Amino acid sequence: MDKVAVTGATGFLADELIKSLVNTGIHVNAIARNESKLIELKKKYENISIFPCPIEDIYLLKKAIKDCSGVYHLASFKDVILAESHPLKTIQTNIIGTKNLLQLSTEMSNIGFVISTSTDKAVKISGVYGASKMIVETLFHECHSINGDKCKYRLVRYGNVFYSTGSVLVKWKKALLDGDDILLTDDNATRFFLRKEDAVSLIFDCLKNAKTPEPCLPIMKSIEMGNLLNVMIKKYGKKDINIKRIGLQKGENLHELITPELSSFDAERWTEQDLFEIV
Repeated sequence: MDKVAVTGATGFLADELIKSLVNTGIHVNAIARNESKLIELKKKYENISIFPCPIEDIYLLKKAIKDCSGVYHLASFKDVILAESHPLKTIQTNIIGTKNLLQLSTEMSNIGFVISTSTDKAVKISGVYGASKMIVETLFHECHSINGDKCKYRLVRYGNVFYSTGSVLVKWKKALLDGDDILLTDDNATRFFLRKEDAVSLIFDCLKNAKTPEPCLPIMKSIEMGNLLNVMIKKYGKKDINIKRIGLQKGENLHELITPELSSFDAERWTEQDLFEIV
């Protein structure tokens, strides 16, 4: 049976990825720092192996991937606001952790691929998180140049995933159901969004078809945040909703770029009907 590793295994996207891998008969070494969430993951997928391993620890990481044919690298410190407040933590996880994994891939002959996720914030950099992911993309290109004949280094780049952990949708839905104040940065801000199933499909497609670490991109629609909030209010809102407009925060852009040529302002928009079904 083929065996692969998944870092950030207790995350929102990883759950969908692991489900797909397990359903195709692949054994998964699930790597994450939160042991209690790993135990819960093990209950859900009995045949996986779990490794409580912060990817900053290269010794534990080597132990976790020593018999794997490849690595799906999803571990990331990705909260934009927290990254501004905790740049060292962002560097430790996103840059040093990724460097550890890539270094091991050049030293261990069993690793045939490493594929990771990047973000539109790596294109138009305005904060620590985007800068860290730009460096990650650069590291993948460098490893490809020195070890690409032995290991496939691949990247996917996308925007926001609906209902990912800590996303604005999660926060807004809870606030609306609880009757709390709603925080909105800017009505006119636009963001790329895609479904988690599409994000996972992109990972598999990229690994199968891409020839270089140049990021694979989905066809993504965008949303004006004010319109997204209006849909959420129609679906979950109660009377007397208080919206607090707080303005864009440090590290945030009014519009995002998925490539230097395509911004979330210019992209096709999600329709209100589609959004109502998704959120």
